[in-house]
Amino acid sequence: MLALLLAPGVARADAKPHLTAARVIAIAASDPAVGPLFAANKGAHWEVVFDAASGTWTAVLEPRGKHNVLASFKIDDSTSAILTTTITPKLGPPRLTSAEAITLARRSGALRSWIAQYPGVEATATLGDDRVWTVSFDDRDGAQVAAARVNDTAMTLTNVRTGPQVDWQLARGEPASYGRLANRWWVFLPLCALFLGGLVDWRRPFTMRTLDLLALLSFGISLHWFNQGDVFISTPLIYPPLVYLLVRMIRLGSSHRPRGIDIGATHALVLVALCFALVGFRLGLNNRDSNILDVGYAGVVGADLLLNGSQPYGNMPTSQGTACAGRYANGDPIGYVQSTSGRCESPISSGDTYGPAVYVAYMPFVATLGWSGLWDDLPAAHVAACAFDLLAMAGLFVAGWRFGNPRLGTLLAFAWVANPFTLYALNMNTNDALVGALLAWFIAALSVPWLRGGLMAAAGLAKLGPLALVPLLMSLRRRVATLAGFLLTSLLLLSMLARQSDGLHVFWERTFHYQLNRVTPLSIWTLGAFHPGWPTLHWLQQALQVAVVLGCLLLAVLPRGRKDAVAVAALAAAALIATQVVSSYWFYPYICWWLPLALFAMLVPRRAPSPQPLSPR
Repeated sequence: MLALLLAPGVARADAKPHLTAARVIAIAASDPAVGPLFAANKGAHWEVVFDAASGTWTAVLEPRGKHNVLASFKIDDSTSAILTTTITPKLGPPRLTSAEAITLARRSGALRSWIAQYPGVEATATLGDDRVWTVSFDDRDGAQVAAARVNDTAMTLTNVRTGPQVDWQLARGEPASYGRLANRWWVFLPLCALFLGGLVDWRRPFTMRTLDLLALLSFGISLHWFNQGDVFISTPLIYPPLVYLLVRMIRLGSSHRPRGIDIGATHALVLVALCFALVGFRLGLNNRDSNILDVGYAGVVGADLLLNGSQPYGNMPTSQGTACAGRYANGDPIGYVQSTSGRCESPISSGDTYGPAVYVAYMPFVATLGWSGLWDDLPAAHVAACAFDLLAMAGLFVAGWRFGNPRLGTLLAFAWVANPFTLYALNMNTNDALVGALLAWFIAALSVPWLRGGLMAAAGLAKLGPLALVPLLMSLRRRVATLAGFLLTSLLLLSMLARQSDGLHVFWERTFHYQLNRVTPLSIWTLGAFHPGWPTLHWLQQALQVAVVLGCLLLAVLPRGRKDAVAVAALAAAALIATQVVSSYWFYPYICWWLPLALFAMLVPRRAPSPQPLSPR
């Protein structure tokens, strides 16, 4: 084979390379110039050989039936970096000029309508190695307001992005990237029907309980527009159900109206069967058709750093160094050789914005399943997300059993597993169910002061938002034991910061400071930064943030008197929802944070007020 002649040496029989031939071909084929070569040479094929002496691979692209070379790549086996690239044939001049590419881009009505809102827009076009023109539209200040891609070979417009879609993938309407099959109507709507059908009191369907359940499902209206890529509709639609649920949780937390709930034997058996069926479906879907967002990848990377003696903050893989492991479809390198470890790793420089509990939670899964260094299949992230989901379900079951009976526990567990948004989070392998699991177990352990304090600390040091519940926590009986559990857990989790002299400062800058200064298209408060006609609401956001902080602080003393478990859950849900209402970023998996608390507050029976505190049975 010609590849053998070009190879720098002969592989030893006992060599055990890190890469496989298939992976080498994938890395070489990711070069943008390879696609046009394949298009121009039907039947072209790869030949690959490994040289153990130098630890490098050589991949050669050959045309069918000919003994010449179209392209040759030398790839380092240890870092997956492409060391040398040789492209033999010349592809010839482009078919389009930059002016013609701009003219094709302007044929999009959506693009013309968008850039018409900005005076003095200028367009520039750049031809990439993959023979695709990137057309950029910039306003007078040099900010990019729209972009388009034009295929030079086919002379067609292939992609248009306007406003927030330019820099925010979340705004582009990509259901295949966010939720996948969980977005399909034949999955989403049956889950909604199961959730509602299994939890409604059919003897009295026209009650607040039914309205509460419908409010939980109404986020699906916003999700529909999000999947269409129209954040200017989907983002405002988030707030009506959030505000409704906030008011309901405050009402449930400040009143003590007694209520009962009847779960018959047949109903309970049906719920048990549905729980098992839905768990199997969800885990199967996660295994067969799910992807991993940056939050899941960040958890794996942070856990790997902890296992190797480093703290996550300030040490995440960056896009500095030699590109390696090939390229994505958009031309970006898959990984870079890190100066700290010398390993090829996929970058996620902002992956250290979460609390330490997140990275600690991923440690058992990374220790067991490992991490390749790349943003690949990440089995540790899949298993972790499934474990968090099951832990949340189990926590609700135990909470229902302790404050009611096994049938009530089954009802609460079913409510979690049938909710379409918990599936949505699971199918993206996020870490949001971890917060839900910790708060579900917080309710289950409400009568154990040191444990409830520890669980609250873990939740607060996972995604930071639950720290708003600390004043409520301090309003409960046996404050000293509760505070001891909270402080001990916090100290244990924050002890990782001692691994760096400036660990605490870096932690603050990478988490709280980063989160408090975000400007995103997923909040009505900052959406105006992406649309010239959108009102500026930053002043109102700041006023409401002050009100939310004061409201959370008042939970330390209000409402007066002892709180039963339902009141604690309702007020905790209200505090979390309030913080989400006034934040500059919101995403549908965040429902998982307060959902266990809201379900408990909505569905658990209450006794009439009495001088004796409510004790779990």
